[in-house]
Amino acid sequence: MKINQGVLAVTAAGALLYAASASAEITLLERDNGSPVLNNLKLQVGGSIRSQYRNKMGGSDDGSYMHRGYDGGTRLRITAEYFLSDDLRLLGYYEPGVDIFNTLDWNRHYDHDRDNTTRRQLYVGVASNTYGTLTYGKQNSVFYSVIGEKTDVWDNDMHGQGPGNGVNGDYDGSYRARDLIKYVKDIGPVKLTLGWTLPTNDYYLGGDEANLLRYKRKSGGAIGADYRVTPDLTLSAAYSYTRAEIRQGSGDPTGYDQQMSGTAVQWKPDNWTLSAMVGVYEDFVPLHDNRVPTDYFEGTAQGWEYFAGYKFPLDMPLLKSTQPYVAGDGMRWDNYQTNHQYVGLATQLAYGFRVDLERTFTNTSDNQPDENWVRLRYDF
Repeated sequence: MKINQGVLAVTAAGALLYAASASAEITLLERDNGSPVLNNLKLQVGGSIRSQYRNKMGGSDDGSYMHRGYDGGTRLRITAEYFLSDDLRLLGYYEPGVDIFNTLDWNRHYDHDRDNTTRRQLYVGVASNTYGTLTYGKQNSVFYSVIGEKTDVWDNDMHGQGPGNGVNGDYDGSYRARDLIKYVKDIGPVKLTLGWTLPTNDYYLGGDEANLLRYKRKSGGAIGADYRVTPDLTLSAAYSYTRAEIRQGSGDPTGYDQQMSGTAVQWKPDNWTLSAMVGVYEDFVPLHDNRVPTDYFEGTAQGWEYFAGYKFPLDMPLLKSTQPYVAGDGMRWDNYQTNHQYVGLATQLAYGFRVDLERTFTNTSDNQPDENWVRLRYDF
């Protein structure tokens, strides 16, 4: 496995320069700062710079931008809180994604069909310790917040959960949902999460102008709950419903009642991280290469994921910890199945740097190859 060392070296050098000024979430402005105008405002920034290498065994991706090294999900975070009182505050959150290789125009290291920036999340809201938190905008869905996050903890993941396997997680409301109203409230040991998705504009699925295939979310709702059995053990369940339609050209739309149901468990005793989820997805996963509105989705699909890792503290000048792990996922429907098993090692270095090494063992109906993944990550 040959890694493009120049790509990783340049990315690491840039991250090192940035790290000189910060090694954790940065508070730019703290509440009670003495300013007559900004005294009630708290402002924080943070983010993650990620350089990645992906290699499919057998050489099927030789020459691709992923095989040469690419941006693996660099993002920034900006959080603003304005305190109206000790109990009530206004919220604002913005999380843009930046493809560094595209921005620098490193020609053979990015997808030329994608923009160099994305709006991962952008929402506003109001929060109260007494009454809960209400937000509106583009943000993590109820299903992902309650179920998906529990196993979204390794690199080549999310193959067995609904978020990321539908038409588009921004539009169908399963992942970072557009136009989502979300309410979160702690009730004793239970964190209750409710969501309402508003209608969106069309999402284009392909085809020529006369036969253009379009997906449109009409409305939807979701409910989820995290039950903290102990400080280390959390049981979770969620249900999501989306009313959507698919139209081809000027033809009549075909309506779908899309549903996701899932349960998850997360247990983090001492240095262990153990998590698992199962989900059932109705009229949610698209059929392979199907462009017929009346038969666009698979019907019922089932998915699952698990993760088990142990973090060994090292407390050395450059090495802080290392976490070997195993993980797995799968998805099943009528005539297709996927199954992935993973072995990985996540090593935390000094100054916020981390190196992830991962091997994917693949068993799918269409005989996808095994893969190797390497990620250099800097969190601040």
